[in-house]
Amino acid sequence: MKYLILMCFIIAITTCVMADDTGLDFYEPSKSNAYEGRLMYDSSKEDYPIDKMIKLCEPYTGIDTAQTKCKQQSQQSMVICEYKCSLHWSAKSNQ
Repeated sequence: MKYLILMCFIIAITTCVMADDTGLDFYEPSKSNAYEGRLMYDSSKEDYPIDKMIKLCEPYTGIDTAQTKCKQQSQQSMVICEYKCSLHWSAKSNQ
């Protein structure tokens, strides 16, 4: 009985951890996603990736830094950032 409870506990924790990771898909901005992007970086190895975001948004008139948000992940130094290119506003108003 103790092993069954322990097994259920381990499965529950594993499911919760995996649920956080499965919703994370990384993508570059494009017309189909309203010029939004998501990327991950290791804050212990690199600075905030604004240059990378600007480069990815360059074809779409640059990054809208007011719409950039980042979230620390369970691993200490991994950060996921969501950003929007300037054309995001016109894509949203056309919908």
